[in-house]
Amino acid sequence: MQDRRYATPGAELEGSPAGTRQGPVGLGGWLILVVLGLVISPLRIGHLLLTSYFPMFTDGTWQYLTEVGSPGYHPLWAPVMVFEVTGNLLLIALAAVTLVCFFLRSRYTPRLAIGWYAFAAIFVTIDFFVADLIPAVAAEDDAESLKEMLRSLIAALIWIPYFLVSARVRNTFVR
Repeated sequence: MQDRRYATPGAELEGSPAGTRQGPVGLGGWLILVVLGLVISPLRIGHLLLTSYFPMFTDGTWQYLTEVGSPGYHPLWAPVMVFEVTGNLLLIALAAVTLVCFFLRSRYTPRLAIGWYAFAAIFVTIDFFVADLIPAVAAEDDAESLKEMLRSLIAALIWIPYFLVSARVRNTFVR
């Protein structure tokens, strides 16, 4: 008798009995770490937006950094801040859609997850280097931004190949 975790009705592989796939099936294994990332990342990003970014629009920081003639003015501040807020909101939205599809075991989940990891890595890397073009940012030792960029690049390098080659992914996301 075959373990139910390793069989998916209606999906056949060459050389396997009709109606089964070889390999693990289900929302277990390494996919648990993916779920944790899809849940924790939007919470972290949301907290960052609420505590750091959105107050800038009400406490005078936006005007200080973006109005010509202001001591803190630089022409890149406005585009960088808009890029950061927009990119972070897109990351939250993409994570939410990916998480819903994940639990529905949708066939779109691997593509969405790959897109989420790729977008995060590209977004954080672009933000890191473009923000560094602002002298006030370049003058600061921003180890946290470097750490965030490396974290997103390493996550993409690990999880994108996983979603491309994993038997569990191939067997689980079939709906």
